[in-house]
Amino acid sequence: MGNIFKIAVRNLLRYKRRTLLTVSLITIGVVFVLVFISISGSFKNMIVGQITDSMLGHIQVHRRGYVASIDNLP
Repeated sequence: MGNIFKIAVRNLLRYKRRTLLTVSLITIGVVFVLVFISISGSFKNMIVGQITDSMLGHIQVHRRGYVASIDNLP
């Protein structure tokens, strides 16, 4: 098992440009995924809020606890 780690470290140090490129692309991918998740979550909250607060009718009927559990909606 120790030989595998020695070979892996040796390869990482031998091919520095490829290693840096791979690490940077993985980092950029993770950042894009996190940004997409946060943007989609904020859009969901905004859409639910606009629909709930739109006042389309004269009266809105909600089940008890609906407004408090808006964050748990799919």
